[in-house]
Amino acid sequence: MSPENIRNKIQAAISGAQVVTSGEDCNFAIEVISAEFEGKTPLQRHRMVNDVFKQEFESGALHALSIKTAVPEKE
Repeated sequence: MSPENIRNKIQAAISGAQVVTSGEDCNFAIEVISAEFEGKTPLQRHRMVNDVFKQEFESGALHALSIKTAVPEKE
């Protein structure tokens, strides 16, 4: 799975998400910033992102995903 595919899948599932990816092959680190995370616990945020890749984890196309989440900074 490519970094572009990861970014596109997250942005399609979580509106307004800003996504930064690093890594290669089947192991990636991502940082996702979205207003949809507002009021959610870190666990809830991670589940939102992990749920996007449920099929990829089950099929083995994606083995590991290190996730950082945040809400946009307010100016």
